[in-house]
Amino acid sequence: MKNYFTIIALLCGVVAAGCHSAPERHYPVQGEVISTDAGNKLITLKHGDIPGFMPAMTMTYQVAEPKQVATLHPGDKISADLVVSENKARLENIVRLSQEERKAPPGTTQRVPPKSDTSPEFAEEVLRIPRGHG
Repeated sequence: MKNYFTIIALLCGVVAAGCHSAPERHYPVQGEVISTDAGNKLITLKHGDIPGFMPAMTMTYQVAEPKQVATLHPGDKISADLVVSENKARLENIVRLSQEERKAPPGTTQRVPPKSDTSPEFAEEVLRIPRGHG
C-alpha cells in the first residue's frame, strides 16, 4: 500500500511538472504594414529577418492592443515587440516610425547596381578563370 501512494505521488509530480508552459520570448521586429483588420485585431506585416526566430517574410499577426490597429494604414513602417508563447504570437508596443527611423534592419539592405555599373569583384573573378577550361 505504501508503494501505491509513492507511485501516485510520483505521477502527480510528473503531471504537475509537465503543466508548466514555456516562458514568453520577445523579439524586436520592424516592418511595413501591408493590411489591417481592426475587427479581428490583426496586422499583416512584411518584415526582415528576426534573428533567432524566423527569416524575413510577410505574415499576419495578432495585436495585443486593438486600438493600435485602428491607427495604422498600409505602407506605414513600424517597430514592435513580437511576443511568442507556445503556438501563439502577438505584437505589442507598436510604434509608427518617422521618416528618419525608416531604415531596414542591419543586414537586410542590398544595393542593386545600374546596368551600366560594373562590379570590380566580378571582373576580377572573370580574369582569374583559366583559358581553355569551360
